[in-house]
Amino acid sequence: RLSQSVLQGYTCAVAGEIETERVQHLAKVMKRKNVKLGEDQLSCLVKMVTLHGIPKDLDSYPKDLLLFLSPSDYEATGSCRQYFANVGKANLDLLQKESSKRKQLLSEALACLKISGTQVNKENAEILGHLVCDLGEEYIRSSGRSLLKQLSQCGSFLPDQEEAIKSVISSGNTTFGLPLVWSASTLNELSGLIPVFDHNILQKIPKNALSLWLKNFARDSPLSREQLATIFEELLPSRHKRAGGCPDNKKITETVLNNDLMPIEYTAEELRACLKNVSLEGHLSQILTYAFSNEQLAVLKEKLDETYPDGYPDSLLSKLGPLITFFTLEEISKWKITSPDILAALLDLPLQNEKAAAVIKQYVALGNPLNATALNIIGRKHLCLLNVTLLNMIDSNSLKLASLNPSACSQLTKDILYVKAKRAFSDQHYLPSYYMLIEPYLGGAPGVDLRALSKDSVNMNVSTLAKLRRDSLMSLTPAEVKGLLGINLGDLVKWQNKPPIQEWIQTRKQTELTELGVGLIGGTQEGYIVIVTPKFQPPSSAPLGTVAVTLHLLPALLLSFLTMM
Repeated sequence: RLSQSVLQGYTCAVAGEIETERVQHLAKVMKRKNVKLGEDQLSCLVKMVTLHGIPKDLDSYPKDLLLFLSPSDYEATGSCRQYFANVGKANLDLLQKESSKRKQLLSEALACLKISGTQVNKENAEILGHLVCDLGEEYIRSSGRSLLKQLSQCGSFLPDQEEAIKSVISSGNTTFGLPLVWSASTLNELSGLIPVFDHNILQKIPKNALSLWLKNFARDSPLSREQLATIFEELLPSRHKRAGGCPDNKKITETVLNNDLMPIEYTAEELRACLKNVSLEGHLSQILTYAFSNEQLAVLKEKLDETYPDGYPDSLLSKLGPLITFFTLEEISKWKITSPDILAALLDLPLQNEKAAAVIKQYVALGNPLNATALNIIGRKHLCLLNVTLLNMIDSNSLKLASLNPSACSQLTKDILYVKAKRAFSDQHYLPSYYMLIEPYLGGAPGVDLRALSKDSVNMNVSTLAKLRRDSLMSLTPAEVKGLLGINLGDLVKWQNKPPIQEWIQTRKQTELTELGVGLIGGTQEGYIVIVTPKFQPPSSAPLGTVAVTLHLLPALLLSFLTMM
């Protein structure tokens, strides 16, 4: 009876409250309702599903769950070929690219399919599915003829893979032939590879094939506006004639403004000349989705500056789209960002950190509060840009309705937000849902609060443990860490050579680590004294603006439903 969105709130803390058989039933429902879970959620789910042995009906569970199992676990359900056929259809991006787990999966798949060299035939490529995206450049060069179609479904490539793809395509040794003979349908089949194509490949594709593809297929392609703009530029004249006026056959009419192929009809000079007596009002949102080049976009901004010499109206700010990159900090400081809707529209654009910070500063300077609505908007990508002054303006109660994750922010930001979050959820301190609410903020928690949590069976993920304040982590005993991790204790072995878990292990007695029973090594032997050198928390290597939003209200909601049921 639970909705898809509520089921997405599954966490290890939820798992600790219900029996294994019920978790298995929950997992099967998740497959039927196509519930998408994250890496930590699936890692926890697989532990609970297999707690009393591997089920013999693994095909009844979400395919993504198989990423955390092995072919031997699948033996009671089917063959290794069947296992990897399902893994190939799973969301491989749940595992970090080039991670040991992804490398292991690929290695086991090649062994299962008896692929000893670098030749991969079409049948095996189809079984590998998304695992093809992890094949090295030597496989692509040797088997490109069989792999191109599968490779076109990959979201990104490593530099050496890109070079190999370009080499295979340029050679023409594929079922598609040389780019010189490609058609629009060829481009449609390979649309996922178009971002890899360089100028040398694009200029060899017949112009009529590119034009036809843009007219018939581009709207449904996975390419971004910027990537499409690269193709549009190939269709424009290589030498731009300086336009003295707008040619009669280039007059911009209502029909032209409604044509998403408008960018290939005008050079930047022609666009400037032909826009002189044209009003963009009513069309701006639409035409800014077109694949204009940067040179053409600069012309559109010039037109807007001429139209609104005294400043842009509020209604225009939410429609700026790709033009945002052409505005200076001084121009942003004059904007009237008067509503959360305008703030959301601006912060959803690809802004540099300094410009995003300027937008937030201007929003607050105009008297707008940093309430739950504003925090949810800022927290999507820009939470770490808030300075101490802005952080202190946040009312603790706002966090009750906000979904924030400050794990990539500075230690000071984590400390300030933890205090506010603890205050916000203090009335739920003795409820099972408390941990789910406070978990995103634990990077700022002192050791005393973590010791209290270790008594509550919270089943913390090791990834969360690794993001704790260094001084707080170092103060925890092995018994307290065991209490925090619960069913995730075994995962500690995978992290024992990574900081800061490695440092924590080195400061513990080996006898205490052995008592945990999971095979940890690296602790101190009896008779040795370890001197811990205080360290400041190093700044995160993650980009300041890249902050994953944890919908931490969903786990509490799911737990409430399950408790009532």
